[in-house]
Amino acid sequence: MRSSRSSVSRTLAPAVLAALLLIPNAASPAGAVPGDEDSPWLPGIRATVADGRPCTAKSAKKSARTPWAQSFLGIDRAWELSRGAGVEVAVVSTGADASRVPALDGRVTGGRDVVAGGTVRNDCVGYGTFLAGLVAGKRQEGLAAAGVAPEARVIAVRATDKGGLTTPEALADGIGAATASGARIIHVALAVPSAPRKLKDAVAAALKAGAVVVAPASAREWESGSSGASRSESGPVYPAALPGVLAVSSVGPGGEPDTQGTDQGPRTRPRLSAPGVSVTGPGPGGGGQFTGGGDAVAGAFVAGTAALVLSYHPGLSGEQIAHRLEATAYGAMGDAPDPGVGPGVVDPVRALSAVLPEEHASSPSSTGTRNASAAHAVPPLDPPTARDHALAVAGGAVAVTLLVAFLAVVLPRGRRRGWRAGTAGGPTGGPTSSAD
Repeated sequence: MRSSRSSVSRTLAPAVLAALLLIPNAASPAGAVPGDEDSPWLPGIRATVADGRPCTAKSAKKSARTPWAQSFLGIDRAWELSRGAGVEVAVVSTGADASRVPALDGRVTGGRDVVAGGTVRNDCVGYGTFLAGLVAGKRQEGLAAAGVAPEARVIAVRATDKGGLTTPEALADGIGAATASGARIIHVALAVPSAPRKLKDAVAAALKAGAVVVAPASAREWESGSSGASRSESGPVYPAALPGVLAVSSVGPGGEPDTQGTDQGPRTRPRLSAPGVSVTGPGPGGGGQFTGGGDAVAGAFVAGTAALVLSYHPGLSGEQIAHRLEATAYGAMGDAPDPGVGPGVVDPVRALSAVLPEEHASSPSSTGTRNASAAHAVPPLDPPTARDHALAVAGGAVAVTLLVAFLAVVLPRGRRRGWRAGTAGGPTGGPTSSAD
């Protein structure tokens, strides 16, 4: 009897264990879980540091899990085609801490500090460091997180004061420095409520030089700052609202718009969206990780994707790259776009592999480049939706039901029979097979 019972236990144990493991995973989000060593609570990174407060301290925590944004965008599949080699991305923000952050080692070059003067060597706020890691950070041993274009290089341009605040004039100088660096992708990770002629001219010059200019569609990250836009103001933000700029908004793990702060404060209608809620990335001071969010974070994913595209299709103009990102976005060809998302959510795999006949038939700039029709065919990913989450939860519920039934019915009956098999179709008190 003991042998039969042990055999049954060994047979059923894997199924029971699988059900137990399935339930919490189906019911929990992909983010951090308290007490789980692979998903510690990571400190948050902010776009500004309040007056009188010290610089952002380094993080002592890391998460070994693959960040939800990487899975959502299918970054690993995009790397089969491109990793951004040979492309420089200028990040106009708070600077970058390249010397102490392993993920940025060999990936970031200090550009101009247009406010304090000289060359960028540090980052008191840490926001520019975080964004640089999302664009081109390399994967560290034991960690799954990496930048969208890990073989690209970032030129860190500071256009803020020590606390992270900027002005339209400083932002114009930052964009000018980014253009002068030769970067073909410029992520302007700042927003201001007005656009004087100097800022308009700086953006126009960047576009004329063939750069893709990416900017946050809202000023939420800077609303508490004295130089930023207040929540009582409305209207567009700049440079996102200027012609030719890719205004980007943020979405959460289900692809839904990030509605925080969208009812108030200045905002520009986005042209694209990308992950921008509870995003994991590197920060200042060392190898620890942070979480951040907002439209500037979403813009880092768009800038990284643009770097992948430029590396794979080096003959495309800035305008063509922007068009490719929009034309291949999730939902770009579907129903009326959500005003909080714009035409769709950026899709790195489709942006690399899609064949756009109008792009290659009409522009001489494609001469000598890799023919799009000869590119590897990589099926696009379907974006995670609320339906997927519902199915996961439903699967967990089924597992719970089966487990309860097992504990309530199978185990008691098995014990009563001494774990002997019952007779098929026979009365419960009938004889059993001699094989027992």
